Amino acid sequence: MSEITIKKLKKIIAEELDVNLSLEDIDENTPLLESGEQKSLGLDSITIVELISLIEAGFEIEFSDSELNPENFTNLKVLADCIISKKETP
Repeated sequence: MSEITIKKLKKIIAEELDVNLSLEDIDENTPLLESGEQKSLGLDSITIVELISLIEAGFEIEFSDSELNPENFTNLKVLADCIISKKETP
């Protein structure tokens, strides 16, 4: 389930966000958010808001305010786990 979710997230980022990344450029362990020295996908706050909206529509979930924290958006692996746990919890 996690691999399917990660593939769907990669597709959303590569095809629906204006980030100039291909599917091959996206590693599930690379940080999503812009960071100082560490290599990241470089998503800024506006892009993250777009991503959240696309995730909510694509996965038919809704994030609560408490779930919209940087820890849940560390990388695609963490984000996929968050999405899966939301889908499993009514």
